[in-house]
Amino acid sequence: MPIPTRSQCLNLMEQIGMPVHIQRHSLLVAKVAFCLGSLLNETALALNLELIEAGALLHDIAKERSIRTGERHDDLGARMVLELGYHRLAPIIKDHVHLDRSQLEAPITESLLVNYSDKRVKHDRVVSLHDRFQDLIVRYAKTRDHRSRLLEKLDLFLEVEIRIFEKLTIGPADLEQLTGPGAENTWEDYETEDEGSSIVRRQLC
Repeated sequence: MPIPTRSQCLNLMEQIGMPVHIQRHSLLVAKVAFCLGSLLNETALALNLELIEAGALLHDIAKERSIRTGERHDDLGARMVLELGYHRLAPIIKDHVHLDRSQLEAPITESLLVNYSDKRVKHDRVVSLHDRFQDLIVRYAKTRDHRSRLLEKLDLFLEVEIRIFEKLTIGPADLEQLTGPGAENTWEDYETEDEGSSIVRRQLC
């Protein structure tokens, strides 16, 4: 089954009118996920980097529409890519919001890596899991129960983080340096277009 190329993902983001701030977030999530996937593959994993890249770029494909319609953006996004024929992307998009303990006991997958990378990017900055979840709590936790559920999810992601980095020579705090403006560029730059209307130039790891 086809995996959309980088160009196809960027064109699709344009076609659906994805807001610039969501584009920026998605580009950085893709950078983090791609970097981690590359490093993990050096430890004898066999992650599909094209699938990671496409899943990360399109994980919030339905975010803006869901705000208007009240639909869940993970479910809606999965349906959208299915309609486009990108069947391998659907599970990644559907699973990028939630995490359950059974996933901690399974091998690291492309889906898990995109999910973790999304939790390391607050808007368009790489932050710690604690910083990201504090922001989620402030913005979304309307009840004490919801706050407790988010804190439980944070604990799960901290366990995921340990698994991801246990065989790497870098630690979680190194991600910001690895993916920052001065980082080595192993992805070519995205096209530069007008910042107010389109994809913003980013150097990717």
